[in-house]
Amino acid sequence: MRGSLLALTAAFTLAVAADALIAAAAQAQPRREPGPRYVYVTAESRYGGASITAPVRSGPKGRLEVRLPGGTWLECGRSCSDTLRRETVDFWKDRGAPRGGGDGPGYLQRKF
Repeated sequence: MRGSLLALTAAFTLAVAADALIAAAAQAQPRREPGPRYVYVTAESRYGGASITAPVRSGPKGRLEVRLPGGTWLECGRSCSDTLRRETVDFWKDRGAPRGGGDGPGYLQRKF
C-alpha cells in the first residue's frame, strides 16, 4: 500500500512539473503580430531620380496588388513595380501635364 501511494505521489509530481515546463515553453516562443505579411517593391522613375517603395499583397482573387500612397490597393499589371511606377512617380509623364495652368484638368476658371 505504501508503495502504491509513493508511486501515485511521484506520478502527480511529474505531471505538475511537465505542465509547468510546457507552459514556460509556450511563453518563451516569440509572439507574432496578427495580420498579413507584406513583401515590398521599389519603383524608380524613368524620367528622373524619384523612387517609391510600397507593400505588395495577394488580393481577394489571389492576384497580386500593390498599395498606392493614399492607401488604395491596385491590382498589378505587368509587374508590381511597373504598376507602382506608372501610378505614382511617372503618373503625369504617361498622361501629360495639366493644361491651362489651373489646379488640375477640368476645373472651371473665371477671368475678370
